[in-house]
Amino acid sequence: MAEQFYRQLGQRIRTFRKRADLTLERLAERADLDTQYTGFIERGRGKPSLDALQRIAAALGVEVGELFQFQKGGGREEKDYLTRQIRQLLSSRRPNEIRAIRSLVRQIVELLPPVKRT
Repeated sequence: MAEQFYRQLGQRIRTFRKRADLTLERLAERADLDTQYTGFIERGRGKPSLDALQRIAAALGVEVGELFQFQKGGGREEKDYLTRQIRQLLSSRRPNEIRAIRSLVRQIVELLPPVKRT
């Protein structure tokens, strides 16, 4: 059970690191931790101290508690992240451009296979 916990924690850290567009080396540098140790943590093989987790969270610009918010499938969080990214991309577009983009997205979605609900 503890192994699964550390794997999930490492996956969360990796997800936040990639979202921040950081390399493992850059994250380790920002957190003032050894790169190899940081890699072990990401792979779920390291058992980080609270101090290390605080440093990693600060380097990622997140609260320590966010590292522990595990979700099966991560559906809602991923949708929220995507929504924020889309809003940021569209924030400087004109209304006519947004309408054109909406039309293109609608056409793309219609080409996708139906989603199976379980």
